Amino acid sequence: MNIFAINTLTLKQFYDARELIALCGEFDGTRGVSFLEPELNEDRTFPAFYMMYDNAKLISLVSVFLADEKECEIYGYTMPEYRNKGYFKRLYKEALKNLKAYSYKRKSYVCEPESIAGKAVLEKMGMKILRTEHLMSYNMSPVEDIKERLELYSTTEENTEVFEACIGEDVIGTCNVEYTRSHAVIYEFQVYEEYRGNGYGSEMLLLILRELLKEDVSKILLHVSGANTVAHAMYSHHGFVSEEQIDYWGEE
Repeated sequence: MNIFAINTLTLKQFYDARELIALCGEFDGTRGVSFLEPELNEDRTFPAFYMMYDNAKLISLVSVFLADEKECEIYGYTMPEYRNKGYFKRLYKEALKNLKAYSYKRKSYVCEPESIAGKAVLEKMGMKILRTEHLMSYNMSPVEDIKERLELYSTTEENTEVFEACIGEDVIGTCNVEYTRSHAVIYEFQVYEEYRGNGYGSEMLLLILRELLKEDVSKILLHVSGANTVAHAMYSHHGFVSEEQIDYWGEE
């Protein structure tokens, strides 16, 4: 068995990982939620990918998304016929060594609710579900009937666009959009508390969608907390549909 710990993927390694995730998804009945985009990591020098090969065949993968300077998300996949042999554990231990060296302490483990094998591993590790999020995608319909009370401004930092919605000189809300491959991912969407209850959230969302539809993206995605029913209802009303549920596990 050969083990690689790397901070980026070659084209072959990327397709090997995609194939492994697809095979696991077919076996487990999952959609294959994963992290394979190192450009999204807070620290790109961090070895985010741990890959075990049996000759030329990728049999186990652990990847780490560094959400910020202290918090990370861990994803794991092992070929069905190679499970219960300790391969995931070996890769996971290598990842933990580097997380400790880079001073990352807050860890969450991403698991789809349909993954019986994944949940069994996490329960054995003593982990509990900490929170649930829904991945939603936009139906890509043209945006119409915006009230136009707000002005939308944006700045770009590498592959992230930061939007500010304003009334005159007052910023009433902000939103970030991460561009990865042909997708746009909306996150940290917020309207400041003193401006809520006036429909500004819907208007701001529609203005951002109108701008994103001008870009060369095939998909517009966002995550919303399972506990935030108000936001989920707003996104659904404006053309977003739920694609999958993601559970985040960790130590209580």
